[in-house]
Amino acid sequence: MAAASLLCFADRMAGTRRSPLADLSLTPALLDTLRKYHSQQYGPRVVSATVWDWATSGGGRAEHILGRMRLPGVDSDPHILCFGPALNRRFFYCFARAHAVVPYRVEEERVYVYDPNYPRDRGRFVEFRRDSGSVGFAYGGFREGWGITLVFIRG
Repeated sequence: MAAASLLCFADRMAGTRRSPLADLSLTPALLDTLRKYHSQQYGPRVVSATVWDWATSGGGRAEHILGRMRLPGVDSDPHILCFGPALNRRFFYCFARAHAVVPYRVEEERVYVYDPNYPRDRGRFVEFRRDSGSVGFAYGGFREGWGITLVFIRG
């Protein structure tokens, strides 16, 4: 859904008018389109880049997210933020419950996001905070025990 929301945004920026995804009926054609864009996140280049980012960040640590994040409307290949496993005993629990959101605005230590689970809530944000030299994050139930990584959608 995060990838599909970026498609909808890109269409609007190009002048193509489509209804917001949240307003569409769940038809077989819409499901096919959503699957197509969701599957782009599983292309070999995307998976390799995501795994590389996760590994080089020490298992999804948040220290370098803010300085590298690409936003829709600003950058040609924007990122999706993915909450997933950190390197700890909860790895498989977190892996099975991974979630993706689309960042669209950065204000100081907050990254405002579009969350497909809350399509009409424009006030959702990921909070980044510095604690004794490291950077942590919080978003809903995603915080300690979770990792965060950048994912681009073009494969």
